[in-house]
Formats: sequence, C-alpha cells, structure tokens
Amino acid sequence: MVAKAIQAGGYSSDWLKPALELIARESSFNPNAKNPKSSAAGLFQFLDGTRKNYGGSSVDWSDPYQQAIAGLKYIKNRYGDPVKALQFWDKNQWY
Repeated sequence: MVAKAIQAGGYSSDWLKPALELIARESSFNPNAKNPKSSAAGLFQFLDGTRKNYGGSSVDWSDPYQQAIAGLKYIKNRYGDPVKALQFWDKNQWY
C-alpha cells in the first residue's frame, strides 16, 4: 500500500524504505494501532488534530492506503522527505 501511495503521490521511489521504517517504528505496520496515552492512531500515528488537517472525515482512516496517502503528505509538508522525518524521530523518539 505504501509503495502504491508513493507512486500515486508522485514521490520518489527512494521514499519507500525510510517511510516503511517510520511506519515500523510508529505502528509496527498495524493500521489499527492506537496509542493509549494520546489520540495517536493508525500506521503513521496521526493525532486527532493532524487527521483533521489531512482529510478529516473525508478519509477512510480504516483504509491503510488512505492512511498512507495522508501520512506521506504530512511527511512532505512537515519534513520534506521521510529521511528527514527519520532523523527527527532518532532525536526525539517521535515525529
């Protein structure tokens, strides 16, 4: 799903490996993952406020592909690419 979302978003195929690493760290590839200490949920562990900014109720958040589309947009907007997002994660244990 992530490779398909990368292609659909027009991102470089180089994004796949670091994006998958982020997903592994954040949700262990579980699209239903929930953080018991916050509103973070899904593959990319979007908080409620982030979900609102990346599709809100127009996104089917139970669909891993739609989560990937939104997650990649977030990474592009906030960090520029998933390598920079991983570097931030390495320093902070979150992104």
